[in-house]
Amino acid sequence: MTASEQSSDRTLQEKHKQLAQLQAEVNSIFAEAIANQVTTVDFATEIWIKAMLESKPYAAIACRMIHHSTTFLGEELLQFLQFLAKGTAEKDASIVGWAVDLINQGLIINNTLKEDNGNGEIEL
Repeated sequence: MTASEQSSDRTLQEKHKQLAQLQAEVNSIFAEAIANQVTTVDFATEIWIKAMLESKPYAAIACRMIHHSTTFLGEELLQFLQFLAKGTAEKDASIVGWAVDLINQGLIINNTLKEDNGNGEIEL
């Protein structure tokens, strides 16, 4: 294996390690919300607030939940998230409400998917 291939392999391993850590943090956030019997609306609000504060696990959850409720993918999802974040930064209450509603819908969809496939975790 060349030095370049070894470097690439280490980089890939590090990315997998980081993703596994993020997944563990996300699972912990969901477990805590479930244990505390937090409503989906309250959880959606918490997710959006903390995502806007640049918390990676919450941003990952917001992204996945908004994907569930819109089916946007890739660049389209990124642009939509940027639009929601910009509206939130500008304190546009309708945009904030829309983001929270989308996340709430995504949480409900995620719960349905979880029940359908027997998986108790959100997959990033």
